Amino acid sequence: MIKYIFIVLTILSHFALAAKKLNILIFLADDLSTFDVGCYGNKIVRTPAIDALATEGCRFEMAFTSTAMCTPARSMLYTGLYPHHNGAHMNHGSTNKGVKSFGQYFQPLGYKVVLAGKGHIQPESVFTMERKKETLADISEVINGADPFCLIIASHDPHTPHESGAFDAQAIPLPPYLPDTPEIRKSREGYYTDIELMDKAFASYLKVLDDSGKKDNTITIFLSDHGSSRLAKWTCYEIGLRVPMIIRWPKHIKAHTSQQAMINLIDILPTVYQAATEKKLDNIDGKSFLNCLTEQQNHHRDYIFGTHTNQGIMSGLPFPIRSVRDKRYKYIQNLNPEGISSNIMTHNQSFQAYGGGWMTSWAKIGETDDFWAQRHKLILKRPAEELYDLANDPWELNNLANDSKLDSIKNNLKIQLQTWMSQQNDTGMIAELSVKKRQKSTKKGH
Repeated sequence: MIKYIFIVLTILSHFALAAKKLNILIFLADDLSTFDVGCYGNKIVRTPAIDALATEGCRFEMAFTSTAMCTPARSMLYTGLYPHHNGAHMNHGSTNKGVKSFGQYFQPLGYKVVLAGKGHIQPESVFTMERKKETLADISEVINGADPFCLIIASHDPHTPHESGAFDAQAIPLPPYLPDTPEIRKSREGYYTDIELMDKAFASYLKVLDDSGKKDNTITIFLSDHGSSRLAKWTCYEIGLRVPMIIRWPKHIKAHTSQQAMINLIDILPTVYQAATEKKLDNIDGKSFLNCLTEQQNHHRDYIFGTHTNQGIMSGLPFPIRSVRDKRYKYIQNLNPEGISSNIMTHNQSFQAYGGGWMTSWAKIGETDDFWAQRHKLILKRPAEELYDLANDPWELNNLANDSKLDSIKNNLKIQLQTWMSQQNDTGMIAELSVKKRQKSTKKGH
């Protein structure tokens, strides 16, 4: 008799758990490049919490943002819309009024929707999420007190300014797109130190979730808004647009797996919405990749598009960039090739908060090294078109735009890009020239 009672109670417990609404926890790193995480192959940086999550869930190899800047990337993630559709195309910008975000989608379903940590988004009428500080106490209160919860933890790390001292600067490997100078090594050491601090904080939040007993009924996502601030951010290169993304959902996602499907940040909102409701959102740019999680389907998007404006980031004249990539090739259009690609890193070469002096040190090494002189020049002056074979040139060091053998590939990607820009009402240089007017109208909010 006791045996049958136990079986009945077990069944009832199972159905009670199934009846609970799915909790959502998203941890968003700030300015973290994919190749600076242990489970993505970095042998120096210490990220045990992130790595452990990857062993319990699915690691995405081809996750992307469409813009490598804080406000536009975060606005994309929270609204499921590309920058020109939601209105936040420039950094420190504002989305259009009437746009919906996580709050409008999940609060009517009974969710407590909280953004803990960094904001860098506006207006409040669009981002109707309860704001909390990124403290263990506040995050514990949400996880333990709310049922269900949709919690976004937006870390300030590893964004500059950096701590330092956790690593030997000489032991840190430099990616091929950066020259080896003492200033660059010092900057990277501080960046790696902040990555470690971020991982420790993430570990503490995961422990709160584990101790709450809600782990099995929570979809947990780790990702970054875009690449690091050293010539990855503020570009449309892979080092800026590709982001780390790991998703754990016990009993639904096979553990210790990886995915090659191309995913965009705008796809996360409709995916977690479908996971929570079994319904699809069809009125946004993003589309659910739930079948890539639960059925391990390895295809989602044919193309990943990129957009960038240097307006609003301590820059000079407009230097708009647009890009598109498929599984192998990347095509970039620099819409004002006669201009200068300027941003905080180039406009203030000794700006201390961003590791002052490392751009100047780059120029100096170029005085005796032709390769680095050419690379330094390319930072500021870029051709109208760039084409890269990412299979053989993942760091985008060899521009193939003038290779006639690849004309058909380049022309197809150009057509795809033009079609997308038209769909987004992206008018190129005209859109850039209107950015400053938009900045003046939103500056008061900052």
